[in-house]
Amino acid sequence: MRAPLFKGLTRPVSFMGLPMAYVATLLIVVVGGFIATLSILYLMISFILGYVTLRLLAAYDARIFDVLIVTIRATPIKKSQLQGRGVTYGP
Repeated sequence: MRAPLFKGLTRPVSFMGLPMAYVATLLIVVVGGFIATLSILYLMISFILGYVTLRLLAAYDARIFDVLIVTIRATPIKKSQLQGRGVTYGP
């Protein structure tokens, strides 16, 4: 589906060139880190690095967070993972 109309109608809502899920992630990491460190330097550096990283990720695939969330929801947790034995396929 490379038609411009299809791409335009299915494109995620974005703010500052980032999809909203990316913006929320960026703000949680930057503001949470700022509250923990109280460092303006951390605030500026983490925002710039995070923005550039997420912008590159959004250029690659704008819906990768949606795919990860659906995969996590659709993949059930095995009982052995909750008991501390990791992924096992035996009894």
